[in-house]
Amino acid sequence: MCAVKNLTFLAIFISIFQNITLAQNFPKQDEKTSLYGVVDENGDYIVKPKYKEIDFNFGYKTGLNYVINPSDKYGFINPAGKEVIPCKYDRIETFENGVIIVKTKIGDYDYLSGIIDSAGKELIPMKYGHFEYYPLDKVIVFGETNTSNVGLMDLSGKVIIEPQYEFWSKRISKGIWPVGKNNICGVVDLKNQTIVPFEYYMIENYSDELGLAAVKKEANGKFGFINRIGKLVIAYEYDDAWPSGDYLSVKKNGKWGLIDVNNKIILPLEYSSISSVYKTTAWVTKNEGEDSFEIDLITKQKIKK
Repeated sequence: MCAVKNLTFLAIFISIFQNITLAQNFPKQDEKTSLYGVVDENGDYIVKPKYKEIDFNFGYKTGLNYVINPSDKYGFINPAGKEVIPCKYDRIETFENGVIIVKTKIGDYDYLSGIIDSAGKELIPMKYGHFEYYPLDKVIVFGETNTSNVGLMDLSGKVIIEPQYEFWSKRISKGIWPVGKNNICGVVDLKNQTIVPFEYYMIENYSDELGLAAVKKEANGKFGFINRIGKLVIAYEYDDAWPSGDYLSVKKNGKWGLIDVNNKIILPLEYSSISSVYKTTAWVTKNEGEDSFEIDLITKQKIKK
């Protein structure tokens, strides 16, 4: 998110959504260095330009605003512009209930994650390679590394489910979690009670909108769809499958199409790929190697640009 340059607009916006102290201070870019500082309502610097970016979005909820220094490290300033959390993190994520998820980079692609409070105090040590926060359920899927077994904890660091499920366990959907253990899959709730028996070779992510997940019983078997209590609602007949918005993308005999929750064909299975689906349109590729195009799901005609 880029720092805002339109000072007049930002001052009005902040005065509506933030306290009066923050409303009088806002970021300003130095034309020579391209760095940002913080100025008061008169345009005078109260923090000299030293940041590559200042973002006030966090401040709407917390009174803290993240900053990025020239070394691409994240920290936080308060409404007065004081740096209350040093710029030492490689990524920052959700600020929730007074805590911030922070990450430090290890290697080219991996991070270690933990949680700090609004004063910078470490609440959960920066030692987890797998760390996914689910704000609706207020839980974190965690594991020591990206390939280790995973469990659940809350925002205080209290472990709810000890790490025991295979690292590729799927995302949480409205309180239920498709997981794998000993190479078989089932679904548990956030208290680790089994909702769907462990009897599947694969259970994909549940659709929040449709409440369905693609499943198959055997490695070489076909995909069908189950609901949130494990009832089979679409039979095992597809080579591949997953939810796509309000519909289900399915593959048979090497071709993709769309069905609804009653297994009625919405888009014929005659496409080499379906990349995205909206309410009444989808992006598809007719044949391998061709360009994708948008198609109307009502008329089944290509949408002309």
